[in-house]
Amino acid sequence: MSDKLPSSQSLKRIVSSGWVNFRRNSFMSFGATGVMALALLVFSGLIVLNFFTSQVVTFLDEKVDVSVYFQNDAKEDQILEIKSDLEEFGNVRTVNYISQDQALEDFKNRHRNDQLIQDSIVELDSNPLQASLNVKAVDPSQYASIAQFLEGNALKTVIDKISFYENELAINRIRGISNTFSRGGLGVTLLLAMVAVLVTFNTIRLTIYNKREEIEIMKLVGATNWHIRGPFLVEGGFYGLFASLLTLAVFYPSTYFISNKLLGFAPDINLFNHYLGNIGQMFFIVIGAGLLIGVFSSFIAIRKHLKV
Repeated sequence: MSDKLPSSQSLKRIVSSGWVNFRRNSFMSFGATGVMALALLVFSGLIVLNFFTSQVVTFLDEKVDVSVYFQNDAKEDQILEIKSDLEEFGNVRTVNYISQDQALEDFKNRHRNDQLIQDSIVELDSNPLQASLNVKAVDPSQYASIAQFLEGNALKTVIDKISFYENELAINRIRGISNTFSRGGLGVTLLLAMVAVLVTFNTIRLTIYNKREEIEIMKLVGATNWHIRGPFLVEGGFYGLFASLLTLAVFYPSTYFISNKLLGFAPDINLFNHYLGNIGQMFFIVIGAGLLIGVFSSFIAIRKHLKV
């Protein structure tokens, strides 16, 4: 039998036959479509999760700095000398000096509506706050080297505390959670995709079995391989298409609901707006993934159970 590509009229008949196969196996079609949609939902969620965690990490990276707090007996010229050393260090973008007086003034302004704190400050005999340097790096990955540079400075004895290590722990923890979810989500997606392939494979196999007499007749009358195999590939494509559409239909309101919940945690990150802004890309990714799973499952079933 010939492998010649079908004409447009023949292609219409192949698609129509594939649609009939899809409708006939309604129960099996529902199961295959549901499992495939579940896999695509997890896959879509993984894409959005990666965006969210990357945005959170980027947001925190922008907020992170190295704050160097000095002993109360540190002299201002010593602090300014360390500031000068930092400004000459290649990885540093800016260094801001906050004196003890300025730190106290800033503290008063932050708590200007708290009368108890204001009264307590008046009762103090001396300024308890420390002078500090606020250091911004050119790149967030360079904070560790800046902290090491400070620890090796000739005037390190006047330094009381370097705050970077506390910030580093928080960022590394978020990155770790992000990586764990990404790996777990990818694993679940692959597992569900395998289940979807197996369910679709068995559905196509059942269709081939039910149509075995019709296939034999088509062989006898000289039907091409495309006319025999095509409807089953189209049937698999329909599973993927409807699973993709179901995924997009469920994912739209789900993203809106989750986005509203996350706005309290991260007001600057709106998942729903990101989804709407990339709806075209998400549409093609999800539809493409669904069609790939469906057609691939059909192809395997045809290779194994359809001898033409």
